[in-house]
Amino acid sequence: MRSPLLITLLVYPLMVGGSNAEGHDDLTGLWRTVRHGALVDIADCGDSTPCGTLTWISEAISEGNTTDIHNRNHALRIRPLIGLPILWGFECREAVCQNGRLYNPEDGKTFRAHMQLLSAAKLRVSGCLGPLCRSQIWTREDTSETKE
Repeated sequence: MRSPLLITLLVYPLMVGGSNAEGHDDLTGLWRTVRHGALVDIADCGDSTPCGTLTWISEAISEGNTTDIHNRNHALRIRPLIGLPILWGFECREAVCQNGRLYNPEDGKTFRAHMQLLSAAKLRVSGCLGPLCRSQIWTREDTSETKE
């Protein structure tokens, strides 16, 4: 049985870098996850809060699946993995983003989530189930390089 992507015994402070009122502009961009090396694009949801969508996942990790086959809602299992919303619903006040949601397509579960910008290139993403949380440090993808 696979363990969820983001469950541990530690809860970290929830400060997010940035000097703007919303505190999440520095979060925007492409981020590479640790465990699977997937790419997540974090952008404004349209309501001044951050959202993340899955933009790339290794075929070895997805086991050749291109849809959300582990979703608990059977009607949503036909959604493509690429473009799948996996981060949403954050409350950002005074450079703090917390109480969002993180969807794990590997097991179809949704967790309470927090994000903390550690530096321009490092983002701590925490997913929680009850009092237990697991964090990963995601790395900003360098978009200045042209990939051919």
